[in-house]
Formats: sequence, C-alpha cells, structure tokens
Amino acid sequence: MHKIYKPVHNCYDCGLNLGDHCGMYADPRQMWHRRVCPGYRNEAMLQRYEAEQARHLPDRSKLRRRRVMRTRATASRRQRTLPLATR
Repeated sequence: MHKIYKPVHNCYDCGLNLGDHCGMYADPRQMWHRRVCPGYRNEAMLQRYEAEQARHLPDRSKLRRRRVMRTRATASRRQRTLPLATR
C-alpha cells in the first residue's frame, strides 16, 4: 500500500502537524485508522517532541551559508552594455 506522509484533515489543529508531515508518526493516516490518533492534542507528546527539537541546535555554518546565498540571490546579474570603444 502507498504510504502518505502528509497529515490528514483531522490533524489540522494538532501541535504535531508540521504541514507536510507529522512530528511523531511516519504514517499519520494509519494512526487515524481506529478513529482517534494517540498523538492528537496530546500535550505530553508535544512537549517531548519540542524538547527533542530543542536538543538539536541548528548548524551555525549552514545558517551562515544560507544567509549569504539569500543575499546573493537578490543581487542584480544584468550585464551592462559596454561602449564600442572598450570592447
């Protein structure tokens, strides 16, 4: 069976819903198979997930690289026409 990683409509107000995937479960659709997901509005699971995310700090060099690339992406790359005398 084809796995769908995206949360279903029932997950829309859950704290573990990250938009394109669930924070705890690999297959959120399967968790709703028995009518109620065990992670739906479960504060203990949400706190455990947030604590796990807080332990893994972002890589500073990666953030610096991203910032530089964002500024480079906004730079103008238009080539100016040179005068005939300098070509």
